[in-house]
Amino acid sequence: MWRIFLTICLLCWSADGQVREVRCRNEKDEPVDWYIMYKAPRLQEIYTNGLEYIYIDSIGKKKQTSTDHKKLIDNPNGVLANTLKPIFKLTKDMPADFGFISYSDQPPPDETGAVPNVGSTYGHSKGVVMMDKTTTGVWLLHSTPKFPFKRDNNFWPSSGTKNAQTFICVTFKYEEFKKIGQHLLDIRAFPFDHQIPEGFLKELIDVTKKKRSPGDKIQELTSAGGEASFRSIAKELYDKKPRQDTLKDSKRFDGDLYLTIAKRYNTDVRVQTWGCQTGREGSYCVQNQHQVINIKSVKADLGKENDKWEVKWKAGKDHSKWCVAKDNNNHLICIADVNRALSQYERPGGALCFEHQQASELFKGLIDQIEDCPSPKRRNSSPDPIPSKKAKLDPGSDCDDDSD
Repeated sequence: MWRIFLTICLLCWSADGQVREVRCRNEKDEPVDWYIMYKAPRLQEIYTNGLEYIYIDSIGKKKQTSTDHKKLIDNPNGVLANTLKPIFKLTKDMPADFGFISYSDQPPPDETGAVPNVGSTYGHSKGVVMMDKTTTGVWLLHSTPKFPFKRDNNFWPSSGTKNAQTFICVTFKYEEFKKIGQHLLDIRAFPFDHQIPEGFLKELIDVTKKKRSPGDKIQELTSAGGEASFRSIAKELYDKKPRQDTLKDSKRFDGDLYLTIAKRYNTDVRVQTWGCQTGREGSYCVQNQHQVINIKSVKADLGKENDKWEVKWKAGKDHSKWCVAKDNNNHLICIADVNRALSQYERPGGALCFEHQQASELFKGLIDQIEDCPSPKRRNSSPDPIPSKKAKLDPGSDCDDDSD
């Protein structure tokens, strides 16, 4: 009997003799309150393989890169793998106090090889929530299709190298997942893999049952370590009327997540979203209203402090969704789900925002070119520029589909 007891104890303890809590973890497998990752795209002309990234967390509070510790984003002992280890096992082998939900509008193939068909009524949203009912959990919000590809060391999809992507991970106490579960209902997240035992929060159970509850809502969240206060924002849906010409309807911007963020934080924002979206929206420039300015290109130093490796890419190579305040004295940063496009205004989606000087300054420093606003003479009527009915693609960006 004592051997059985000893075996169970060993399974519950990590190699360093400590109980492994469900927390965001860095490349050293150390727990952190939060982190943000920004992965570069594959750029053959400057020899990036699409696995390099920039990183900042609650401990160092300064930029790191994959070059610093020689662990690319798909490394089985890297940041993402260390964070996701609680789900790297069979569902039947998971502890009774542990639960998780992986959600995505672009899920990986299921066990039969079939890809679930996710309709546009579901949120344009991707992420993973994991939690220990007795302590803490993780919310990992990201922009990568088919992620995690498998619940093992093959978690990174091969298709994930092509475009730039963002990840934000925050450690929360279990009680906060009541609000996070409600957020997933508000954005109508599509759960493609999950294990939520009986007795867990009702909101999480409802997510796994694909209950429909889309709606705009803003909730206040505090990280487990108290390092930062966050806001989860579920955006409003644009209600398009039958036979209505959307391009002439200024109310379409009711469904623009980033205009909602600008109004909420009382600031102009600069926004990065995918450059290959059909009906991609131009910058929002209306007199006496907050501006939403599109980012046209990004520049990033992927090297060490004394070994610069600066790369640039356009929005057509960037699948990430994020925004920062235009004002240098405003330290807002949001990692989001949706693009600025007509089809996105009608779909649920959201963002996780907080104010943090170092993280905000890091992302502001990545902005290379922005899309200018129209001249003041053109701002007196409807928002300008009006998007094309055809895809407004980023020139030279190898846009080959509209699968975002």
